[in-house]
Amino acid sequence: MPARVRPGDNRNAARVEPSDPVGKPAGSPNLSKGHMNVLGEAALDYLSAGLHLLALTGKKPNGRIHGESWSWEDSFHGEPLTAEEIQSIYGAFSEERGTTGIAILIPPNFYVADVDTDAAADLLLELGFEAHDDSVVAQTKNGLHIWFYAPGADRNRWAGGRTLLFKGLGGYVVAPPSLHYAADGTVDGAYTWGPNPLVVGGVLFMPDVIPAGAAERFAADDQFAATAPEKEQMSYFNMVPDAGPWYLWKVEPVYAMEGLEKAIINAAEGNQNNVIHWAAMTAREEGVPYDVAMTRLEAAAIKGGHPRTRARDTIKGAYKRAPRG
Repeated sequence: MPARVRPGDNRNAARVEPSDPVGKPAGSPNLSKGHMNVLGEAALDYLSAGLHLLALTGKKPNGRIHGESWSWEDSFHGEPLTAEEIQSIYGAFSEERGTTGIAILIPPNFYVADVDTDAAADLLLELGFEAHDDSVVAQTKNGLHIWFYAPGADRNRWAGGRTLLFKGLGGYVVAPPSLHYAADGTVDGAYTWGPNPLVVGGVLFMPDVIPAGAAERFAADDQFAATAPEKEQMSYFNMVPDAGPWYLWKVEPVYAMEGLEKAIINAAEGNQNNVIHWAAMTAREEGVPYDVAMTRLEAAAIKGGHPRTRARDTIKGAYKRAPRG
């Protein structure tokens, strides 16, 4: 798969005390190579950088280590300082305990874009991402995990409906050098970092700042969530009385789009286009015909002081995109 943004613990968990997450302090125990393993070494490096980890079996938390559930508080975290603490990490992240991979719990103020389809890659580029040598990218079996710094990020976010997932606080990503398994249980690959890993020598590298287009899209979603009324069925049918018998009266669809129109009219300066795009995508998925959506959303955009031509282009583009889902 090309490397250019294009895909082809619970209370039973071991815990180590936190410390300054910048490298290993002088005098740290130096274990011999015979005691080390690849996953254990990587886990120690991530922990030294201040990250929270889970031991995985496949893509799921290792039940022998974490029990039936896990949490941020009860994950592995804090830099191991003593020989005993270090050895416990090697033990947990070993084949003997059934561990095949490492999960990094995504910290506050970070997103990881899960780019596993061409549509997701296209959308990320559309949102303003430009790949370069310093981008923090992990190669997965079917795509890429691209790390971003995003002040205020505190949860998962979707862009383009369900096209592109930005994983945030509360979620985790499988990290190198974890193994990837096929459906039959055989190893068919491994997760690897691109030229610029997230952690080098126990120091966390700052990734790219979240693309401006993504930040604006999230702001539009938040604004609509704050101003829109409770979600109701957007389309229903109304019977139009006529001179003949009632069972011959004409039945016409009615589209309740007032919430979308209100969001567009009240959209903040500089964020209107994102709100219009969101509203058009929502209308499309609710079955609102293109001509109805164009008429009503365009009128709302004009009422909100947004240029007619740009609003029309945005609505038209939303109806041309592949369905979200």
